[in-house]
Amino acid sequence: MATLSTKWLKRSILALAAIPSAYLLAALAGSLLPANRDWQPPEDGVELFIETNGLHTGIVMPVWNEVHDWTPLVRPEHLPDPSRYGSHILVGWGHEGVYRNTPTWSELRAADAFSAIFGSDAVLVHVDHLQYPQAYPHYRRPLTVSTAEYRRIAAAIESRFALDDHYRSQPSPGYGATDLFYRSHGHYSALHTCNNWTSDVLRQAGIRTGLWTPFQGGVMRWFPEPRG
Repeated sequence: MATLSTKWLKRSILALAAIPSAYLLAALAGSLLPANRDWQPPEDGVELFIETNGLHTGIVMPVWNEVHDWTPLVRPEHLPDPSRYGSHILVGWGHEGVYRNTPTWSELRAADAFSAIFGSDAVLVHVDHLQYPQAYPHYRRPLTVSTAEYRRIAAAIESRFALDDHYRSQPSPGYGATDLFYRSHGHYSALHTCNNWTSDVLRQAGIRTGLWTPFQGGVMRWFPEPRG
């Protein structure tokens, strides 16, 4: 009986140990397999950026252009100092606990990791204001999209904002003077992370990216480093 119990325990441990390995292999495969394989950037379109801080990815967009206006949702008076309102916004989506408490991997808390892995409806949109951003190696890479693609990107992101009874977005303080969190819709889990969200928005707009990208590297690999 003891021998059977020991064998069962060993098999259970091996099965549990195999789960992270399978997840990592699936993440690698998903990040290498392209969606919208034949997509090509237009010669003339809207310039965006894809940005990472090493943990979270997001999409950098102009606050206003002739295609889309973000000011009804993301307003200057939401910031403690409205003069910090940007020419562009960096927008991401993710788990509330991880977003608020984990700007870097070293600050990840066990409770937030557990909730993020097994799933939570406590999610946020994160908006950081930037002034005339430029492409930068490793962490900010350019992406030119057509006006139709940008409309689809903007519509997908807008749909994530949770509005109050007066159809206004609901901001709360971020990490510093230029960023804010907004109440959001959605369900976060190990199968749908902040980085999956970035790729999903781009994929649904018709842009080439990975099929499944739970980690930031799987997103960034699809956007080449700026030249020079």
